[in-house]
Order: sequence, then C-alpha cells, then structure tokens
Amino acid sequence: MPVPTTTERDLTLLRSLGRRIDPSDPGAHNNLGVLYYEKGLLPEAIAAFTRALELDHKMQVARDNLETVHRESGFYDRRIAELQERIRRVPGAHDARLELGRAYLSLGQHDAAAEQFHAILRRQPHHAASLIQLGLVEQVRGRQDQAAVWFQQACDADPASSVARLYYGESLYNQGLNDLALTALAEGVALSPENADLHYLLGFVYGDLGQHEAARASTRRAIQLNPTLASAQSNLSIGSLGGRPVTPMALSERTAALNGDSGKKAHGQLALAFRKRGYYAEALREYRLALDAGEDRFAVLLGMAEVHLLRRDPPAALELYGRLLEETPTSPKLWNDRGTCYHQAGRREEARAAYQEAIAHDPDYAFAWNNLGVAYTGVRDSDGAAQAFRAALRVRPGLIAAQLNLGLFLFQRHQFQGALEAYRAVLSLQPAEPSAWNGIGLVLMELRRFTDARNAFARAVDGDPTNAGARYNLGFCLSQLGDFDGALAETRRALELDPYYVPQKYTLTIELQREEATIVIAPELSSELNQGGLSEPFHFDPSLLDELFHELTPPIPPAPPLATADDLFTLARDYLSKGLLELATAEVARARNRGAPRPLAEALLGEIFAKRGLHGEALERFRSARVERPADLRIVVGEAQALLALGRAKEAIVLADQALAAEPASVDALVTRARARLVLRDFDGARSDANAAAGLAPGRADLLLLQASASRLLGDLEHADEAYRAAVQLDGGLVQAWYELGLTE
Repeated sequence: MPVPTTTERDLTLLRSLGRRIDPSDPGAHNNLGVLYYEKGLLPEAIAAFTRALELDHKMQVARDNLETVHRESGFYDRRIAELQERIRRVPGAHDARLELGRAYLSLGQHDAAAEQFHAILRRQPHHAASLIQLGLVEQVRGRQDQAAVWFQQACDADPASSVARLYYGESLYNQGLNDLALTALAEGVALSPENADLHYLLGFVYGDLGQHEAARASTRRAIQLNPTLASAQSNLSIGSLGGRPVTPMALSERTAALNGDSGKKAHGQLALAFRKRGYYAEALREYRLALDAGEDRFAVLLGMAEVHLLRRDPPAALELYGRLLEETPTSPKLWNDRGTCYHQAGRREEARAAYQEAIAHDPDYAFAWNNLGVAYTGVRDSDGAAQAFRAALRVRPGLIAAQLNLGLFLFQRHQFQGALEAYRAVLSLQPAEPSAWNGIGLVLMELRRFTDARNAFARAVDGDPTNAGARYNLGFCLSQLGDFDGALAETRRALELDPYYVPQKYTLTIELQREEATIVIAPELSSELNQGGLSEPFHFDPSLLDELFHELTPPIPPAPPLATADDLFTLARDYLSKGLLELATAEVARARNRGAPRPLAEALLGEIFAKRGLHGEALERFRSARVERPADLRIVVGEAQALLALGRAKEAIVLADQALAAEPASVDALVTRARARLVLRDFDGARSDANAAAGLAPGRADLLLLQASASRLLGDLEHADEAYRAAVQLDGGLVQAWYELGLTE
C-alpha cells in the first residue's frame, strides 16, 4: 500500500483533473484512479476504478486495480457490511441489494453477485436492472449464450429500453450471430438514436456482414456522439507509473464453457472476433488454445500471422508466412501478406519481389497491384507506381485504396488534373470519403483556390472529426484567408489529436480471412518530394474545377425534428432505471453538450446522487436546478425527497405543499409528504396523504404498505391488517409488509 504523501496542492490538482476528464471515458477514470492510489487517496481511487468498470464492465485492468486496492484497504469489506446491514433492516431495499450485487461483481465474486440479483427477481420477476446485471455476470464468466438469455428477458421486461438491446446485441455479436445482433441493435437505435455505443457496435456488425459503407457510417455517427470512442490510450495498472503501462483485456475472460463445453464456439472463431475489435493479445491467446484443441492448423497459423501483421510485428509474421508458403507456395494472398511484412520492416526491394510473385500467380490480384504501386512510390524517375495503381483499378474498379493512392501519387508529382480526377472517382463511389476531400483540398491549396480548399477540408473534417491531417490543413487554409481565430481553433484541435502534422499517406491492402484491411505506410522522404521534373506540362481543364465547386457546395439537409427537453435525457433515464449510474452520468454530460437545458441536467444528476445515497449532493443539484425552474414539479419533489432523506422533514413538507398546490394529483408529492408526516408523528395527515396517493395509483404495493404503516401507528390495527394483506398479495416478496403485519397480530 502506498505511503500517503499528498499535499494540499496535490489534492487540488487531482480533484481538478477529476472534474475535467470526460465522464464517459473509462480509461480516463482508470488512470485517474491509479494517480489517486499513488497519492494514498484510496476512497477516491476505488470510486474512480468503480466508475471505469461501470462504463466498461469488460475492462480487466480496472478490475485488477480495484481488487488490489480492496486487498490493501479493506474498503469493500466495510462497504459490503454496510449494505448487508441496510438490507437486514429493510429487506425490500432493492437499490441496496442491487448495489451489493454490483460490489460483489466488481470483486469477481460471481456467485455472490448472482444471488443478490436473483433475490430481487424472486420479489420482482420483471426487474429489468437485475436481469441486465445477471447477464453481465454471465458475460464475465464467459457464458455468452446464457448472458443472451438474461438480456433478452430484460428486453421483454422493458420494451422501451435501448440499453437492454445494446447488451443483448453485444452478446449475440460475441457469439457470431451477426444477423440477430443487427436486428437487436437496429431496434435499439430506433428507440434511442443518440446512443453512441449502439452505433459503435453496429459498425462492427455491419463490417462482419460485409456492409462496409454502413459500417463506416455507424462508426462516424458513434464518434460524433462520443468522441472518446475514437481515442486510444494506455490504461495504467497499479505500479505501472514507474514502468510500462499495461494494456487492458478489453473483453472479459472466456472460459472453456464458451468454447469447448458449449460446443457452439471454436477458439479460432473467438480469436477472429477479438482480432476484428483490435484485441490482438487476446486473439493470439485464443489461437494458441485452438492449436492445443486440435483445430484446423493451417487456418489457425494463418490467423496468427495476420494478427502479427496487423500489430506490426514483421519478424513474427514473416516466420509464420514462411511456414505457410512452404505448404502453399502458389497462394497470391500469402505472397501479398509477406510483401506487406517486408514493407512494414522497411525492406522495399524484398516487398516488391513478393508482390510481383503474388501477381505472377494471379495477374488479377488487385491487392498486390496496389501494394506494388506503393512500393514503387519511393523510386525516382519511375512510372511503375501509377501503372501498378491503374492495373489494380482495371481489375477492381471499386478498390478505394488504390484510387486514393493514385490521387496522392499524381498530386506529389504536380499532375493536378489527374489527381483531381482520381479523387473525384473516389467520391463517385463514396461521397463522404474524408481522404478524398482532403486530397482535393491539397490540390486546391496548390492552385491557390483557398476558399474552395477550405470547403474541401471542412467536408473531410465532417466525414471524420478525428482526422488530424485534415484539421491541420483546414487551419493552414483559414490562415491564408485571414481567419486567424478559426485557424488557431482548428490547429489546437489537431494538436490534441496528434501533436505532429499528419500528411496524406499511402495505404497497403491485404485480404484477411473474412474481410479486407488497409495498412497505413509512413511516408519516405523520397516519395514526399514534389519533383517538378517528374511533372508533365500542366494543362488544366477549368470545367473540371467548376464541377468540383458545385460538388463542394454541400446540400442543405432537412431540418431534424425538434426534440423535447425530456427526449434529450431519454438514454440517461434508461441507464438510471437499470442502476447503471456512471453511464447515466456520462450520458447527462453528453446531453448537455447537445444543448439540453442545464436545470434539467442538474435535476437528473440529483436523482443519480440520490440513488447513490449521496443526498447532500442531490440536494445541491436540485436547488441549483430550482433557481432557474422554480415551478418544475419534478425538481421541487426531488428537492423535498432529498431533504427528507437528510432528516429535514419540516422543510420537505414545505416543498411538498408547494408541489401539491401546483399539482394536487402528484402521487410523488403526496408520498413524500406522507413520509415526512410519519417522521413528524402526524399520523392522521400521513394516512390521509397515503390514501389519496393510493386512490390515484391503485394496485401499488408500496402505497398500500404506506397506508398500513400510518394506520398501525394510529392504532387502527384492523385497517392496517387489511392493507398489509393487500400489499403482500400484490407483492409476496415485500418483506417489510410481512414484518409489520406480524406486529399487528
């Protein structure tokens, strides 16, 4: 355990950092937790790791960090004891039981967690939050098929929940059931179009189904809604600040039940799923298990070679490709992949030879033609690059990478009309392709058409907000137009994305087992030279530029339907109803960024704090919200409930009266006032309010229990007995009603 050496300045800096980080970024919360831990701030560290796990329950590094702090501090022992005592006193306290189950799950005590969720379901069989939590337990255990059953039940229990469909779709995707996953996720998007995680996962599903344009569109939409999805960072583990950061296992550990025992999923298939998500270490582990299990040796070795190729480990990849080529020496794919390995290692001549070998075995292998063109870009006084790119396009006209490479090659040789034609060909296939718009912008900059170049770079940024190169170029262009404030803003954003200027780059193409992929190649000095001697005499067709100007004028999109203030918080309330409080908090922040009213956001944060039992924080939020919306019933009642929870019943009654004066039929206000009157021993008033609430909302067991409690305290045992029995008839698991019923006998 670290020795606390925290100064007041350290505390101020760390807490300031905690306020500034993106509330939806699990990696940021995890890393903040490590910083807290290193300064001896264990409660703050635990809170940060817990937030990271709620945002990404598969984040193994955060789970490991949390377990380390737990072992050293005993924090969770105390927290679990507190929750168990609260449940002992109020057996029907579902929020406490749900939190207890989540605490067990955070510590990896899966059976204990599941028991808490089952206990809630025994009382409320359609409790969607518990159904989702049981699904998460099974996911962590590696039982995706069983997780899907629980998530499907959650969808049935709450048909309006996009959150339930997100988890259900994820479990189906992890089983390789892409068509079913697509249906579930599409239903979720229809329910909540602002759910970034749904769009992000849809991108993977579309990609697996070969619908690459739809995949790109979904991913772009996800990043627009949540830019952190586009960022990559090292996630720290405790003790790593002085050494190498540990990369998280972003999917949970899979057990033999998923692969061998269930008979539904092979290690090789699971490795492929890991690889497609970029989890290369996990993929290699599964491939090794596949070899041990006797799965198809050639396919497994090929998968491992591809992983090493994708993770840019040329020596390991070359060794495996060499073994595979000994068995299949005429495979153009293997030769092309081998050439890509050489290319990554900077061995251009050997790369060219490998690509030529691939073409010798299959003259129509477009991927090798494209890569051969890239290999020739660094050769002076050679037309080989353009010839190879055009050969790739003759064989496969829709190969976007080859068309972009051709455009870049021609631009670097000052062949501007040819470059524009190449980029236009890309846009005819994919009108929003950011690299093509960026390339057009570069050409227009050379032609000193700065206004039109600005439009082109803006289209590139719209297509990919994380494109640092396009943002740098837009900044340069704006400075030429005299818009220095705009230039500074774009350059700052570009610096956040990448501290170095990112020029347009060539891309290699490879054919994976079930997909295509491109690999960016860092430019060489020789290929970056704009050599006037290589350019043909410049004859530019103005009509081509006129057509481009017309295309550069973006159409005015139809105005989207106006969303109500409550609509903007639909997803946040969905998360809140499932007990996923950190996700709800993050979604409130995103809703605010989309223009949601501040007081409604504050009020919803108040509800979230109240769910956590932080009633002082909740009170501050509700009061802040009421300054701007003093007549909002939800805010007024929320503040009254916070006051009641803090033992300030008299103040709570004042606000409840105010709410009821505005809306006499408010059940929540009546219940709040009834509970406050019970605290103040005004049992007649409490029963009157409870009766009025039950009349407005008949069939609610909790209201019958409130009626019964007031009657018992008044000494009216007959009416109390009747109300208790009616309550337990509606909800046999209402332990508090059984307990108080016993007091009347």
